[in-house]
Amino acid sequence: MAAACARTPARTMLGALTLAAAGLFAVPAPAAHAQDVDLVCTAAFQFNFTPPLDFTTVDADGVATIASCHSPNNSHPRLLSGQVNGTPGAEAEGCSPAPLRIAGETAIEWNTGRTSHVTFVISTDPTSGDLGLSAHIDRGVMAGDTITAAPVIATQNGLCGLGGVRSLTSNAAALTFTR
Repeated sequence: MAAACARTPARTMLGALTLAAAGLFAVPAPAAHAQDVDLVCTAAFQFNFTPPLDFTTVDADGVATIASCHSPNNSHPRLLSGQVNGTPGAEAEGCSPAPLRIAGETAIEWNTGRTSHVTFVISTDPTSGDLGLSAHIDRGVMAGDTITAAPVIATQNGLCGLGGVRSLTSNAAALTFTR
């Protein structure tokens, strides 16, 4: 009987692999503060740089169209689209495509006539901690929400080192508004 229960190297390895696999596929505990998705939208935007961006800090005036919005948690079912008509005081630094950082404040004017006032950072620098779009709604509709977007492929007008980048455009980005 003792021989039947003896541990062989193969049995020990099999037991260890079984325990490791159980740990890999265990259901994670729910997060204490899970984020609630208020809104998901598509967006297109353009930033114009004055003077052209060429590894310097310059003014960045942006416009954006937000469309096809859907409220997964049904907290904002009437918000279907929005418009950003400028980013006064926003600045861009670095160059495009990388490392680029655009930061400032703006307002989203929603189809309902209401407004969200936003502080934002757009970065292409993977070491910055702000890769992609990172924004916070300071006041207005969805105050307290965070806006994120995965990095998107953009087109640019001009080149760094050859007169600078005059504008940067993205025709497709997915925005997520979370509380």
